[in-house]
Amino acid sequence: MKTSSKLTSKESFAILHEIQSRKCPDGIDLYDWSKQKEQDILHAIKNLVPRVGLGCTICYYSDKRAATVTKIISPCKIEVTFNKTKCIDYFAGDYEILPELEGEPKVFTKRRNGYWVAEGQPFKGGVLLMLHYQTHYIDPSF
Repeated sequence: MKTSSKLTSKESFAILHEIQSRKCPDGIDLYDWSKQKEQDILHAIKNLVPRVGLGCTICYYSDKRAATVTKIISPCKIEVTFNKTKCIDYFAGDYEILPELEGEPKVFTKRRNGYWVAEGQPFKGGVLLMLHYQTHYIDPSF
């Protein structure tokens, strides 16, 4: 198997999807197997390789903003830009994510622990970037 630094984006996502689709074999303790599968998924998520055009999610505490990778600066530094969204139902948190982008790009850096964090912020309490899904949610209670 290739190391994560030599994987393409497509290959890194294929590994994640293969792990997610695994079924527990007969005769194996489900609890232990599930625990190992979750560890494997987390490891695969931390090794995802971004590419320009990849939909992602910026996580601010309880809010999540849909974004798209717009520039690869280096293997450990990328720019992302917010996607425009259309609110369907604010209180239900239902949004349509549009392909158009808006606002200034935000820079994220990959840390030694494998997480993408907003440049200049600490991991703990910082703004995180999730490459493995794209969603949008503004918490209506604030």
